[in-house]
Amino acid sequence: MFMSLSACTKAPQPKKADGTEVTQAEEGGDSAAAGNSELPAIPDPVAKVNDVVITGELFHSIYDLKLQKYADRNRDIPKTADRRYRKSIVDRLIYQEILRQEAKKRSIAYDKAELQQREDAQKRGIKDWEKHLRRRGESEESLRQLYVAELLERAVLEADGKLAVTDEEIAGEYEKVKPNYTKDKERVRARHILIRVGPEQKPAPGEPVPEPTEAQKKEWEEAALKKAEEIYAKASAEGADFAQLAIELSEGPSARKGGDLGIFAADRMVEEFSDAAFTLEPGEVSKPVKTKFGFHIIKVEGKYAPGELPIEALEDQLRERLSARKLHQGRRDLKESLLESYAVENHMEKALGPDPRAERRKKAQKQQRQGHPPGARPNGPAPRGGPHGADPHGHGGPPPGDEAPPPAGDKAPPAEGAKADGGAAPAPAAPKGEAPATPPK
Repeated sequence: MFMSLSACTKAPQPKKADGTEVTQAEEGGDSAAAGNSELPAIPDPVAKVNDVVITGELFHSIYDLKLQKYADRNRDIPKTADRRYRKSIVDRLIYQEILRQEAKKRSIAYDKAELQQREDAQKRGIKDWEKHLRRRGESEESLRQLYVAELLERAVLEADGKLAVTDEEIAGEYEKVKPNYTKDKERVRARHILIRVGPEQKPAPGEPVPEPTEAQKKEWEEAALKKAEEIYAKASAEGADFAQLAIELSEGPSARKGGDLGIFAADRMVEEFSDAAFTLEPGEVSKPVKTKFGFHIIKVEGKYAPGELPIEALEDQLRERLSARKLHQGRRDLKESLLESYAVENHMEKALGPDPRAERRKKAQKQQRQGHPPGARPNGPAPRGGPHGADPHGHGGPPPGDEAPPPAGDKAPPAEGAKADGGAAPAPAAPKGEAPATPPK
């Protein structure tokens, strides 16, 4: 089976929670689906890819968790959201199975070390992982399979040479963006490892934070400094891999990028950090530097005079940018190609039938072509929830939680050490210049 089951396998009725155990439907396809008589029973199996069946049990291992999100909030699941979950989960399982078969056929394997790093990065900073999974409507295993699918996609595309970036492409991209990297100040490129000062166990969001005593503050600072000094000894040793140490040991969000803070001018960082960074020469590592964020071990990788940045300063960034662009398009093309080349029987799609919302959209488009104003309905007011028929419960978009969290580096993480944005250091240099992307709120 493509995914081991670590969740319940019976669907809770999508009714308001009343403090008692949620009523569970019978397994398989015999019961009314999720207590909603307007939707058909869930088939079992839900799909088939070549000779491999995707069972109702596997479907329920994810679907039940989605329903539980609503029960936990004392809410009914809207019919439109329920329908979308059924469709999206089956589509997800079908494509995961296709990727698995394709990789097996071509003897392609994903990078298990990268999977472990991805999982570790996702858990970093989350106190209650089980609660986090429950809010997402995922299990540890279902989330892992989302990561595995993404890694398999990348592995297939790499095997096909779809992600390779040439020197000519980098040179062309540099010519387009170099005006954005012109500045009248000296700049450096640096990585760092952050050790925060504070208790080992952080309070959960919303929990009261007791005011620490002076003795506690002193104890925490001494412990953090000791840890930072031990890391400095490792980072400054001959042949040390600073980026890997940052991934393993840094307590800041830039850890997932090997501590990379990109290229920045002195005024982007707090004074203590900049003073240390701008006195280092490329390749040098600082002793622990204290700022309001904690203790930093800094490694400078480049120094640049005012004016245009040379292509060598941006080559890694441009390569990553171009590769990410190819990965984005490559995933779309790969999915379309694989879905066409595998024999797929989607029993859930057949059971659900045409989407009424899609039919309404077609009707509305036809009315517009016949001369009705956009958004107008000859026989009544526009549907609630928006121009695309989104339901009044706010579920007009894709069901939340069905996609994997972004791979490390796909978004600018909240960073540490800078003055901007409440003390956040810039993420690795943004495409339009060394000014950082605004961290997500």
